[in-house]
Amino acid sequence: MEQITEYIEGLQSTIEKLPKALIEEVVYTLHEARMYGRQVFIMGNGGSASTASHFVCDLAKNTRRDGWPHFRAIGLTDNMAVFSAYANDEGYENVFAQQLASLVRPNDLVIGISASGNSPNVLRAMNVASEHKAKTIGFTGFDGGRLGNMVDLHIHVDSNIIEHVEDLHLALEHMIVKTLRDIVRSNRPAPQLKSVAPAQPGVFLNEFSPMAAATMEESAADRARTSELLYNISRELADKLDLHDLLQRILKLTLDSVGAGSGSIVVLDEDGNIIEGALAYAGEVHSQTTQQLADIITNGLAGWVVENRQAALIPSTRDDPRWLRRSWDEVGDSSRSALSVPLMAHDRVVGVLTMVHPQAGRFTREDLALLTAIALTVSITGAKGLML
Repeated sequence: MEQITEYIEGLQSTIEKLPKALIEEVVYTLHEARMYGRQVFIMGNGGSASTASHFVCDLAKNTRRDGWPHFRAIGLTDNMAVFSAYANDEGYENVFAQQLASLVRPNDLVIGISASGNSPNVLRAMNVASEHKAKTIGFTGFDGGRLGNMVDLHIHVDSNIIEHVEDLHLALEHMIVKTLRDIVRSNRPAPQLKSVAPAQPGVFLNEFSPMAAATMEESAADRARTSELLYNISRELADKLDLHDLLQRILKLTLDSVGAGSGSIVVLDEDGNIIEGALAYAGEVHSQTTQQLADIITNGLAGWVVENRQAALIPSTRDDPRWLRRSWDEVGDSSRSALSVPLMAHDRVVGVLTMVHPQAGRFTREDLALLTAIALTVSITGAKGLML
């Protein structure tokens, strides 16, 4: 029949227009949520509710692998008693927002699925997510609606045919879950992030280094270099050195590993006060003053990372207001690239690790994944009592 041929051809054409780079970004964001133990909330109405429930089921079950953290996936469409109570007492437009307000935490992930992009209950929930500093993802169709303009990542199916939009939302869910599953199946187990690090740094390394490999498509030589780096950092931590000396040595190892020209590592107490830190510029670690460290946390990129509890990748420091220029910055209007990741322990930011390259656009997602692996190595081993 002609209609069937048209449907298939239209679907194929729409598939070709899917935003592949943004889909990869969603995969990265979900993998990060998994590794840090963050909650993932998913919602939608009608056919989108079905896709949301399917997404939750697949994340919770089909990505599991021994030794890896499980997804904390929660469907806001699935508890009919709670759903109908809010609908009956507070209006259908509040069924997701009220559930979310009770559960969401900073840096959790909230996913809204809406073909039109204008579902009032999804929009209200996204406002709640933003108020709580959660990350947001929207799956839409048609013109994207209001949802497309209010989320951090917008996956738009460019079609005005509702069936095509819903078909591809489900296909995207399967595509994303399969990629997440393949990430962990292609590597050995990684440690649970809440666990205590093993006493032997070599054992810890063998369990941990696949985390970096899981987020980067590395060659065998690259993986070997990553393994050697994490082993050296684990060994430094195991030596139980003076904290100041330890931070300087870890900073130097990290500078060399990512090819950075300058950087910093700062450790904080429970109240956010600086315990210790180290600074490096011109490729070498230097002595620092308390004021220099305070400026980093108060005014610089590291302060943004602490406040938002998430990593940052800056292609150009000249164009990013989060960047604090230092006295050793290059003269003139030159720009640099920067990475900064939090050190986390027991769901608390205990420090920040920042790297800077003297040229703009030099750091990639792979570099960010490596720096995250280093930060997690320091954080988890530090939770044993070495420094954090």
